[in-house]
Amino acid sequence: HTKSCPASSSSYVVLLLNTMTRHALLVASLVGTASAWTPGSSSRSTMRRLSPRMAPKMAGAAAAIGGVGGIGVKSEEGLDERYAAINSGQAAQQANYDAWVKTIDGPGMTAAAAAIGIDVNLEEGSVSYAADFESKRTPLDFDLLYCRHGKTTGNTEPRVYQGFVDEPSNALNEIGLQQAEDAADLLDGMGLSPDLIVLSPLSRAAETGRAYVRRHPELEAKTEVWDDTAEQQFGVWDNMMVKDLEDDNICHLFYLTQNAVVKADGPYVDPSSKQEIPSENFVELLVRMNKVLIKLNEKAKDLEVCTM
Repeated sequence: HTKSCPASSSSYVVLLLNTMTRHALLVASLVGTASAWTPGSSSRSTMRRLSPRMAPKMAGAAAAIGGVGGIGVKSEEGLDERYAAINSGQAAQQANYDAWVKTIDGPGMTAAAAAIGIDVNLEEGSVSYAADFESKRTPLDFDLLYCRHGKTTGNTEPRVYQGFVDEPSNALNEIGLQQAEDAADLLDGMGLSPDLIVLSPLSRAAETGRAYVRRHPELEAKTEVWDDTAEQQFGVWDNMMVKDLEDDNICHLFYLTQNAVVKADGPYVDPSSKQEIPSENFVELLVRMNKVLIKLNEKAKDLEVCTM
Protein backbone atom coordinates (compact mmCIF):
# COMPACT_ATOMS: atom_id res chain seq x y z
CA HIS A 1 0.00 0.00 0.00
CA THR A 2 3.02 2.30 -0.15
CA LYS A 3 4.89 4.00 -2.93
CA SER A 4 8.37 5.42 -3.34
CA CYS A 5 8.56 8.94 -1.98
CA PRO A 6 10.99 11.83 -2.28
CA ALA A 7 12.95 12.57 0.85
CA SER A 8 10.82 15.61 1.59
CA SER A 9 7.57 13.63 1.74
CA SER A 10 5.89 13.17 5.08
CA SER A 11 4.55 9.87 6.34
CA TYR A 12 0.87 9.16 6.89
CA VAL A 13 -0.20 11.05 10.01
CA VAL A 14 -3.26 10.27 12.11
CA LEU A 15 -4.40 12.70 14.79
CA LEU A 16 -6.61 10.97 17.37
CA LEU A 17 -8.65 13.23 19.63
CA ASN A 18 -9.88 11.24 22.58
CA THR A 19 -11.02 11.31 26.12
CA MET A 20 -8.42 10.27 28.62
CA THR A 21 -4.81 9.85 29.57
CA ARG A 22 -5.40 6.12 30.11
CA HIS A 23 -6.30 5.81 26.44
CA ALA A 24 -3.07 7.52 25.45
CA LEU A 25 -0.98 5.28 27.64
CA LEU A 26 -2.67 2.09 26.50
CA VAL A 27 -2.42 3.05 22.82
CA ALA A 28 1.29 3.59 23.30
CA SER A 29 1.62 0.36 25.23
CA LEU A 30 -0.06 -1.55 22.41
CA VAL A 31 2.01 -0.12 19.55
CA GLY A 32 5.12 1.43 21.04
CA THR A 33 5.02 4.17 18.39
CA ALA A 34 2.49 6.77 19.51
CA SER A 35 2.87 10.21 21.01
CA ALA A 36 0.45 11.75 23.47
CA TRP A 37 -0.14 14.94 25.37
CA THR A 38 -2.90 16.26 27.59
CA PRO A 39 -4.17 19.87 27.47
CA GLY A 40 -4.12 21.52 30.85
CA SER A 41 -2.02 18.93 32.61
CA SER A 42 1.58 18.73 33.71
CA SER A 43 1.44 14.98 33.12
CA ARG A 44 2.35 14.27 29.53
CA SER A 45 4.09 11.42 27.83
CA THR A 46 6.17 11.16 24.71
CA MET A 47 5.90 7.48 23.91
CA ARG A 48 8.75 5.14 23.15
CA ARG A 49 10.13 4.63 19.66
CA LEU A 50 8.73 7.91 18.43
CA SER A 51 9.73 8.45 14.81
CA PRO A 52 12.73 10.78 14.40
CA ARG A 53 10.69 13.08 12.17
CA MET A 54 8.00 13.66 14.78
CA ALA A 55 10.08 13.60 17.97
CA PRO A 56 11.28 17.24 17.93
CA LYS A 57 7.77 18.51 17.18
CA MET A 58 6.17 16.44 19.91
CA ALA A 59 8.82 17.41 22.45
CA GLY A 60 8.14 21.09 21.83
CA ALA A 61 4.39 20.67 22.00
CA ALA A 62 4.57 18.58 25.17
CA ALA A 63 6.76 21.16 26.87
CA ALA A 64 4.40 23.96 25.95
CA ILE A 65 1.16 22.20 26.79
CA GLY A 66 2.25 21.57 30.36
CA GLY A 67 1.75 25.23 31.17
CA VAL A 68 -1.77 25.46 29.76
CA GLY A 69 -4.59 25.67 32.29
CA GLY A 70 -4.49 23.50 35.38
CA ILE A 71 -6.14 20.70 37.25
CA GLY A 72 -9.07 21.74 39.42
CA VAL A 73 -8.40 22.25 43.11
CA LYS A 74 -10.57 20.72 45.79
CA SER A 75 -13.30 23.24 46.52
CA GLU A 76 -15.71 21.34 48.74
CA GLU A 77 -15.22 21.43 52.49
CA GLY A 78 -14.39 18.03 53.93
CA LEU A 79 -13.41 16.51 50.60
CA ASP A 80 -9.89 15.61 51.74
CA GLU A 81 -11.33 13.83 54.75
CA ARG A 82 -13.83 11.97 52.58
CA TYR A 83 -11.11 10.77 50.21
CA ALA A 84 -8.97 9.73 53.17
CA ALA A 85 -11.85 7.61 54.50
CA ILE A 86 -12.22 5.94 51.09
CA ASN A 87 -8.49 5.30 50.94
CA SER A 88 -8.56 3.68 54.39
CA GLY A 89 -11.24 1.29 53.17
CA GLN A 90 -8.95 -0.57 50.75
CA ALA A 91 -8.95 -3.77 52.81
CA ALA A 92 -12.73 -4.00 52.57
CA GLN A 93 -12.64 -3.03 48.91
CA GLN A 94 -10.14 -5.80 48.22
CA ALA A 95 -12.21 -8.36 50.13
CA ASN A 96 -15.25 -7.45 48.05
CA TYR A 97 -13.16 -7.68 44.90
CA ASP A 98 -11.88 -11.14 45.87
CA ALA A 99 -15.48 -12.33 46.09
CA TRP A 100 -16.62 -10.49 42.96
CA VAL A 101 -13.80 -11.71 40.66
CA LYS A 102 -14.95 -15.30 41.18
CA THR A 103 -18.26 -14.44 39.51
CA ILE A 104 -16.86 -13.20 36.17
CA ASP A 105 -15.54 -14.99 33.10
CA GLY A 106 -11.90 -14.74 34.07
CA PRO A 107 -10.63 -17.33 31.56
CA GLY A 108 -12.38 -15.56 28.69
CA MET A 109 -10.93 -12.21 29.68
CA THR A 110 -7.39 -13.52 30.09
CA ALA A 111 -7.62 -15.31 26.73
CA ALA A 112 -8.72 -12.12 24.94
CA ALA A 113 -5.84 -10.22 26.53
CA ALA A 114 -3.34 -12.99 25.74
CA ALA A 115 -4.31 -12.72 22.07
CA ILE A 116 -2.79 -9.21 22.00
CA GLY A 117 0.21 -10.06 24.15
CA ILE A 118 -1.08 -8.94 27.55
CA ASP A 119 -0.94 -11.02 30.74
CA VAL A 120 -3.76 -10.57 33.27
CA ASN A 121 -3.36 -11.41 36.95
CA LEU A 122 -6.95 -11.80 38.14
CA GLU A 123 -6.05 -12.03 41.81
CA GLU A 124 -4.16 -8.74 41.75
CA GLY A 125 -6.25 -7.14 39.02
CA SER A 126 -3.06 -6.20 37.21
CA VAL A 127 -1.85 -6.35 33.62
CA SER A 128 1.64 -6.69 32.17
CA TYR A 129 3.38 -7.42 28.91
CA ALA A 130 3.43 -11.11 28.00
CA ALA A 131 6.65 -12.73 26.86
CA ASP A 132 5.29 -12.79 23.30
CA PHE A 133 4.05 -9.19 23.27
CA GLU A 134 6.49 -8.04 20.58
CA SER A 135 5.31 -10.71 18.17
CA LYS A 136 1.67 -9.78 18.76
CA ARG A 137 1.70 -6.01 19.00
CA THR A 138 0.20 -3.99 16.18
CA PRO A 139 2.95 -2.24 14.19
CA LEU A 140 1.77 1.00 12.61
CA ASP A 141 2.95 2.29 9.25
CA PHE A 142 2.18 5.90 10.09
CA ASP A 143 2.72 8.52 12.77
CA LEU A 144 -0.04 8.50 15.39
CA LEU A 145 -0.54 11.63 17.49
CA TYR A 146 -2.90 11.48 20.43
CA CYS A 147 -4.49 14.48 22.14
CA ARG A 148 -6.73 14.34 25.18
CA HIS A 149 -9.76 16.60 25.63
CA GLY A 150 -9.81 19.85 27.59
CA LYS A 151 -11.25 20.41 31.05
CA THR A 152 -14.86 19.62 31.95
CA THR A 153 -16.98 20.08 35.03
CA GLY A 154 -16.93 16.30 35.40
CA ASN A 155 -13.17 16.17 35.92
CA THR A 156 -13.17 19.10 38.32
CA GLU A 157 -13.34 18.33 42.04
CA PRO A 158 -15.45 16.83 43.45
CA ARG A 159 -14.72 14.52 40.55
CA VAL A 160 -16.95 11.91 38.94
CA TYR A 161 -16.40 8.73 37.02
CA GLN A 162 -16.44 10.34 33.60
CA GLY A 163 -16.54 7.63 30.99
CA PHE A 164 -18.92 6.95 28.11
CA VAL A 165 -21.17 9.85 29.10
CA ASP A 166 -22.18 13.00 27.27
CA GLU A 167 -24.35 14.97 29.66
CA PRO A 168 -23.99 18.78 30.02
CA SER A 169 -21.54 18.37 32.91
CA ASN A 170 -19.28 16.34 30.61
CA ALA A 171 -18.94 19.08 27.99
CA LEU A 172 -15.94 21.39 27.86
CA ASN A 173 -16.22 24.17 30.39
CA GLU A 174 -14.77 27.66 29.93
CA ILE A 175 -11.28 26.48 30.81
CA GLY A 176 -11.61 23.46 28.54
CA LEU A 177 -12.74 25.55 25.58
CA GLN A 178 -9.66 27.74 25.97
CA GLN A 179 -7.46 24.68 26.31
CA ALA A 180 -8.88 23.39 23.02
CA GLU A 181 -7.86 26.63 21.32
CA ASP A 182 -4.43 26.45 22.98
CA ALA A 183 -4.03 22.88 21.75
CA ALA A 184 -4.96 24.04 18.24
CA ASP A 185 -2.26 26.71 18.51
CA LEU A 186 0.28 24.05 19.36
CA LEU A 187 -0.84 21.76 16.56
CA ASP A 188 -0.54 24.69 14.16
CA GLY A 189 2.94 25.33 15.51
CA MET A 190 3.92 21.77 14.69
CA GLY A 191 3.18 22.39 11.02
CA LEU A 192 1.14 19.22 10.69
CA SER A 193 -0.60 18.02 7.57
CA PRO A 194 -2.67 15.13 8.92
CA ASP A 195 -4.05 12.57 6.51
CA LEU A 196 -6.77 11.55 8.95
CA ILE A 197 -8.30 13.07 12.07
CA VAL A 198 -10.31 10.72 14.27
CA LEU A 199 -12.68 12.13 16.86
CA SER A 200 -14.37 10.37 19.74
CA PRO A 201 -18.18 10.65 19.57
CA LEU A 202 -18.18 12.28 23.00
CA SER A 203 -18.51 16.06 22.72
CA ARG A 204 -15.64 16.94 25.08
CA ALA A 205 -13.16 15.19 22.81
CA ALA A 206 -14.83 16.07 19.51
CA GLU A 207 -14.98 19.77 20.36
CA THR A 208 -11.33 19.76 21.41
CA GLY A 209 -10.48 18.42 17.97
CA ARG A 210 -12.84 20.68 16.08
CA ALA A 211 -11.11 23.74 17.51
CA TYR A 212 -8.19 22.72 15.28
CA VAL A 213 -10.25 21.49 12.32
CA ARG A 214 -12.31 24.70 12.14
CA ARG A 215 -9.11 26.60 11.39
CA HIS A 216 -8.42 24.34 8.41
CA PRO A 217 -11.55 23.77 6.28
CA GLU A 218 -9.55 21.46 4.03
CA LEU A 219 -9.36 18.99 6.93
CA GLU A 220 -13.13 18.57 7.21
CA ALA A 221 -13.08 15.83 4.57
CA LYS A 222 -10.31 14.05 6.48
CA THR A 223 -12.12 14.14 9.82
CA GLU A 224 -14.11 11.14 11.02
CA VAL A 225 -15.99 10.26 14.21
CA TRP A 226 -15.36 6.71 15.40
CA ASP A 227 -17.64 5.43 18.15
CA ASP A 228 -15.14 2.73 19.08
CA THR A 229 -12.55 5.33 20.16
CA ALA A 230 -14.72 6.59 23.03
CA GLU A 231 -13.79 6.62 26.69
CA GLN A 232 -14.00 3.55 28.92
CA GLN A 233 -17.56 2.53 29.81
CA PHE A 234 -17.90 2.66 33.58
CA GLY A 235 -21.50 1.46 33.60
CA VAL A 236 -23.56 2.41 36.63
CA TRP A 237 -20.56 4.25 38.10
CA ASP A 238 -20.54 6.72 35.20
CA ASN A 239 -21.16 10.32 36.30
CA MET A 240 -21.33 9.24 39.94
CA MET A 241 -19.27 11.40 42.27
CA VAL A 242 -16.43 9.38 43.74
CA LYS A 243 -17.14 10.80 47.18
CA ASP A 244 -20.72 9.49 47.07
CA LEU A 245 -19.79 5.85 46.46
CA GLU A 246 -19.55 3.51 49.45
CA ASP A 247 -16.19 3.21 51.21
CA ASP A 248 -16.01 -0.53 50.46
CA ASN A 249 -17.10 -0.27 46.81
CA ILE A 250 -14.71 -2.09 44.49
CA CYS A 251 -14.87 0.89 42.12
CA HIS A 252 -12.25 2.68 44.21
CA LEU A 253 -9.63 0.04 43.40
CA PHE A 254 -9.65 1.29 39.81
CA TYR A 255 -7.84 4.50 40.74
CA LEU A 256 -6.34 3.59 44.13
CA THR A 257 -4.51 0.46 42.96
CA GLN A 258 -4.95 0.74 39.15
CA ASN A 259 -7.01 -2.44 39.17
CA ALA A 260 -7.55 -3.32 35.48
CA VAL A 261 -10.18 -6.02 36.01
CA VAL A 262 -12.76 -4.34 38.21
CA LYS A 263 -15.96 -3.03 36.64
CA ALA A 264 -19.53 -2.18 37.55
CA ASP A 265 -22.21 -4.87 37.53
CA GLY A 266 -24.87 -2.62 35.99
CA PRO A 267 -25.10 -0.39 32.89
CA TYR A 268 -25.17 3.38 32.61
CA VAL A 269 -28.58 4.63 31.46
CA ASP A 270 -28.44 7.79 29.37
CA PRO A 271 -30.99 10.21 30.89
CA SER A 272 -32.02 11.59 27.49
CA SER A 273 -32.13 8.56 25.20
CA LYS A 274 -32.63 5.95 27.95
CA GLN A 275 -30.00 3.88 26.13
CA GLU A 276 -28.25 1.36 28.37
CA ILE A 277 -24.47 1.31 27.99
CA PRO A 278 -22.82 -1.75 29.58
CA SER A 279 -19.70 -1.50 31.69
CA GLU A 280 -16.24 -2.61 30.66
CA ASN A 281 -12.96 -2.89 32.51
CA PHE A 282 -9.52 -1.71 31.47
CA VAL A 283 -8.59 -5.12 30.05
CA GLU A 284 -11.62 -5.00 27.77
CA LEU A 285 -10.72 -1.44 26.83
CA LEU A 286 -7.25 -2.62 25.81
CA VAL A 287 -8.79 -5.22 23.54
CA ARG A 288 -11.19 -2.65 22.06
CA MET A 289 -8.47 -0.12 21.37
CA ASN A 290 -6.25 -2.75 19.78
CA LYS A 291 -9.07 -3.29 17.28
CA VAL A 292 -9.07 0.46 16.65
CA LEU A 293 -5.37 0.33 15.81
CA ILE A 294 -5.98 -2.52 13.38
CA LYS A 295 -8.80 -0.48 11.85
CA LEU A 296 -6.44 2.49 11.44
CA ASN A 297 -3.93 0.28 9.67
CA GLU A 298 -6.64 -0.92 7.29
CA LYS A 299 -7.64 2.69 6.68
CA ALA A 300 -4.07 3.53 5.75
CA LYS A 301 -3.95 0.60 3.33
CA ASP A 302 -6.97 1.97 1.49
CA LEU A 303 -4.99 5.06 0.60
CA GLU A 304 -1.77 5.36 -1.38
CA VAL A 305 0.52 6.83 1.22
CA CYS A 306 4.21 7.33 1.71
CA THR A 307 6.04 5.75 4.61
CA MET A 308 9.39 6.89 5.87
